[in-house]
Amino acid sequence: MNTTALPMTGEPVARAISDGAKKRFLLWTLFWWGGVGICAIMFFFGALDFVMSARLALYGISIWLNAWIIIWFLQKGSGQSKMDLYHDCLVVWMLSYAITNVLWEMPWVIFSPFVFNDLNTLDDVVAYTGYMRENIFHMYWWILASFGAVDLRTVNHDPTFYTVEIYAFVNLFTTLYFFHLNKKRSPYRYLVAVIGCGEPVASTFIFTFAEVFADFANMPGGIADTLLALVWTQYQYFFFPLIFGYIGYQLLVNDWQNSYMKNAKPA
Repeated sequence: MNTTALPMTGEPVARAISDGAKKRFLLWTLFWWGGVGICAIMFFFGALDFVMSARLALYGISIWLNAWIIIWFLQKGSGQSKMDLYHDCLVVWMLSYAITNVLWEMPWVIFSPFVFNDLNTLDDVVAYTGYMRENIFHMYWWILASFGAVDLRTVNHDPTFYTVEIYAFVNLFTTLYFFHLNKKRSPYRYLVAVIGCGEPVASTFIFTFAEVFADFANMPGGIADTLLALVWTQYQYFFFPLIFGYIGYQLLVNDWQNSYMKNAKPA
């Protein structure tokens, strides 16, 4: 039996995030990021202290990162095909991840080595409250230091923390590359999700267990703050990439089934 590969007979289905998913993601994002903005404003005007404002903002962002689950349940009854629903969820997750890269991780990687000096305790961080409230432009310090309310590795130049966060640049590049391939209807667009799914898992493991093995030396608060730093803001980066590795594989196979076919001919 001879198996002869035929040339491409079609191309992948054109896919873009559906209007329903786009609207729901926008509303979800405005609600939770609006809440973060309110926390910042309340801190600036003295209604919340640094620790409480940062803690509430972190809880809000950790909930927001679950946006694709909302899309999954609300879009399932919309009449979409399973593959289109998968695409919506994948895009929402990739956008969510990339937004955190752009708004916090990348600025933190670039500026934290110059902004933070001699900060070893939470009291050292809180001591800058007056500076942050002095001028609206000084609130950049609140943004960059916010995670320091629960994890001092943000402000004490911990090399492991810093190295792991550099991956934000890689993730943003791969996200933009995915959208480039999707626009071209490339049969390899979902390979980005499949290949890239393991790295956030490994990074999150290092991020979390480096502190566990250090006996929580950089956790300035109680058990609730430690869980916020190492679990509630991190489980998404461990479990969701695995889920989307599988979803990406299903979408990749679907694309290849639509693009190629093999015809077995008798010898």
